[in-house]
Amino acid sequence: MTDSASRRLSAGDYFDEAMRVLEDSGFPTLTAAGLCERLGATRGSFYHHFKNFDDFVAKFLDYWEERYSRDLIARPEAPDLWSQIDEQANLAIGLPHAAEAALRAWATVEPRVATAQRRVDELRRQGLAASLQRHGIPETQAAAFAAIAIAALAGIQVTRQPLDQSEMRAMYSELARALRQGGPS
Repeated sequence: MTDSASRRLSAGDYFDEAMRVLEDSGFPTLTAAGLCERLGATRGSFYHHFKNFDDFVAKFLDYWEERYSRDLIARPEAPDLWSQIDEQANLAIGLPHAAEAALRAWATVEPRVATAQRRVDELRRQGLAASLQRHGIPETQAAAFAAIAIAALAGIQVTRQPLDQSEMRAMYSELARALRQGGPS
């Protein structure tokens, strides 16, 4: 009996494994049977948590939005603007980029994934812009910086797999430098 099979799996276990499937092999391989096999679980365990695979996908997309957007936005802010920008960059660098690249690919063929993707990007953009405004950056400049940062995140996720974190850190450092030149000191 596998470690997973010796304990009761939660819906979160399936969501976490789905992120690993997306990271390892992309969205075409994400299936109920595949998740059960990887977790050493029965199909009954899967259907204990989800009505069907469509129900799983809907709940998985909600989980992704909550864990990788809302939870990150809700974190306490740093005391000053530049520390906050560093913290936001660290959060962005720490995202599951290969899984998010797979979600972005999936969004090109699945409307509900596309809707979730747009919602996640918008939540992140709004959260970053609001944080910048709370630290004294004017609304227009904060909105533009946040839009550029989210576009850069999306772009690097789909063009640079596997992602080089040092390249991403350098990209965000340049964005911060540009903001520093035009923002408060």
